[in-house]
Amino acid sequence: MQNKKLPVHEYIIRLFFPPRCISCDCLLSIDAQGVLCRDCEEDIPVLKNREFVNPAGDSIGKIFSAFEYEKGIRKAVHNLKFNDRPGNAPALIDLALPRIKLFLFDEPHCDKSPKYDIIIPVPIHFRRKQQRGYNQSELLAKNLAKQTKIAFCPRSLTKNMHTPPQSSLGRGERLRNLKSAFRLKNPDTVRGKRVLLVDDVMTTGSTLEHCARVLEEAGATQVDAFVIAIRRKAHCE
Repeated sequence: MQNKKLPVHEYIIRLFFPPRCISCDCLLSIDAQGVLCRDCEEDIPVLKNREFVNPAGDSIGKIFSAFEYEKGIRKAVHNLKFNDRPGNAPALIDLALPRIKLFLFDEPHCDKSPKYDIIIPVPIHFRRKQQRGYNQSELLAKNLAKQTKIAFCPRSLTKNMHTPPQSSLGRGERLRNLKSAFRLKNPDTVRGKRVLLVDDVMTTGSTLEHCARVLEEAGATQVDAFVIAIRRKAHCE
């Protein structure tokens, strides 16, 4: 692929803020076209199958994902969530979208026929958002909505309980941990709509299931999900 010339303003910005690999954080060349260094680009675990059912329940119709939660993608998501790298969100969407676009549109090569009416991010509790400074799933959803031109509804679904992180719990504990944790501010937002939930990683699917159940009960006609990455156990079971 032929390298595109950087706009002058982008070049100037990079003089002061050199681009870094979203995975290993090494410095990239000032005219780098991608978001990964050469080593990390070769270390990206792309999934062959990119459409899944939810092992945690049937409120979600389908789950789409481009990557396994390993190696370079795991590092990039970790940097996004825990190392104050919000810029990783648009970069991860840029990596994932070409690989899952066919699932989002009736005609994959035409952005005018989306299969969904609205995009909703999986929420986090406001205390955790204050600590982190942002909701990583909201950033991912915002960038996906911008590129697909699907309506973005960031504050319709909320998390009203400050629960322990899912990653620290066993499978049964995850389900109990999230019981009644989510609520919908205005059911009219999703009634009769085809909804695409967006999250960073799927481990057991329990978070997506609880969110989807709330949307389904409010009258959403379809609830599917997109996640950047899926843990190996979730897609190998």
